[in-house]
Amino acid sequence: MHKRLSELRNKLEETSLGTLIITKMENVRYLSGFTGSSASALVTPDDTVLITDGRYREQARKEARQWETVVYREDLTKSISSLLKGVESAGFEATASFEFVERLREAFPGRSTLQSTRGIVEEMRARKDKQEIALIRQALECAGKAFAEILPLVKPGNTEREIAAELDYKMMLFGADGPAFDTVVASGPNSSLPHAGITDRALAVGDLVVIDFGARKDGYCTDTSRTIVLGEPNSQQKHLLDAVKEAGDAALAVLKPGIQASEVDQVARKVIADKGLADNFSHGLGHGVGLEVHEKPTLSTVSKDVLQPGMVLTIEPGIYIEGWGGVRLEELVLMKADGIEVLSRDIPSP
Repeated sequence: MHKRLSELRNKLEETSLGTLIITKMENVRYLSGFTGSSASALVTPDDTVLITDGRYREQARKEARQWETVVYREDLTKSISSLLKGVESAGFEATASFEFVERLREAFPGRSTLQSTRGIVEEMRARKDKQEIALIRQALECAGKAFAEILPLVKPGNTEREIAAELDYKMMLFGADGPAFDTVVASGPNSSLPHAGITDRALAVGDLVVIDFGARKDGYCTDTSRTIVLGEPNSQQKHLLDAVKEAGDAALAVLKPGIQASEVDQVARKVIADKGLADNFSHGLGHGVGLEVHEKPTLSTVSKDVLQPGMVLTIEPGIYIEGWGGVRLEELVLMKADGIEVLSRDIPSP
């Protein structure tokens, strides 16, 4: 944690702010180690303060041992103002709610030095250290074991809801703290929805079934998708499966430190476009994964991100045809100084 705080203070010094009010819980956790659901953090050139409510008094002191802990009783923004008395300039995170920012400005009467900041801690979080990567590996092991066990349930007659519930249960049984996000089991025409919810639809012979799942372990997430055909794939299904696999393999082949994220997206997108399906690949190629299931970097046509060692990200090309179905294959990848490691390689791909 000390190394992270040193890096943050260097960044704040570069912005001439010096002090940051942190309200995004993933960022609070990243810097302090506090895992509760409600807190704000103050980082100044000399101090670190964690502000929470009475529910987390004991937990905060145990988990953020190197931080001063303050329990507020009335108004959070007034507590922040009091703690920053004499501070000439402070930044707040752009992800803070409008209401919080308005109350914060009211609590700092006469000060015009409160400034919105964007992505300072998120940029740091994009590059994982060894401990973070180890936790992601553990979470992925839980997800992979669970997926292997529920595969026999992916058959005609079972419902999307039954399969999703069993997958969530198995991930926790194998050691996950829970699913990283709402598990997707999208069958038949439902598979044309990239972010489909689960329904009571029973699977049928001939269905494409997209399963998008991830586990969370000590705060860290995974994200993987597999597409299963119930029965022998017909010619159109095989065409889509081959196209998505080819697009994913093409993206993996060009991944290397220093490459523009947008360039990787373009490589995969061209494969699908060359097959006349450009309009059916409706989302970005991938995203970072860590304390959030969607975080930096972003792999899309408009992304400005550059891929660096330590980043954990998804490669997930997909093709979706409204009313008919869809295919998505998603791998979780670790960027390394000498190339890449496909962390999800051992998750079955039927």
